[in-house]
Amino acid sequence: MEVESFLKIVEEIEHSCLSAEQQEEMITKVADLSRFIQSYDPSIEIINWMRYKGSIIKYSGTNTGVIFCDDTKLPLTRANYSNAGLIDFKKRENLKELWLVVVSSCASNDLRSFKSLITDKSRDKIYDKIFSFDFLQSRVQIIK
Repeated sequence: MEVESFLKIVEEIEHSCLSAEQQEEMITKVADLSRFIQSYDPSIEIINWMRYKGSIIKYSGTNTGVIFCDDTKLPLTRANYSNAGLIDFKKRENLKELWLVVVSSCASNDLRSFKSLITDKSRDKIYDKIFSFDFLQSRVQIIK
């Protein structure tokens, strides 16, 4: 996403009816989404970022749902997004896939802890792809 487009979205968020906390969450989500796209595949098109806790993108010609989660909040992700809610989101929006992007603030070459936590919480059955995304290093690693 170009800087001008990002700033336009930030301005739109700032002029919305959202609380300051919600505005901050939305700006963070758009920043994560933009940086993830630049790092993973710049050809990804953003379809919808504001209506849901997740975002909808077009990847390889199909609509895909993307949920971002901070690595420090990964154990809480299941409470925020129920299995039924995620399945409903996928069906309602006619999404081919659902992705989980775990955003980390520091590099981690050892993905075993992510993999075990994801398997323990059955996230690997809900999400079609799971990524570890180092925001600062712009590095994407595929976990599943």
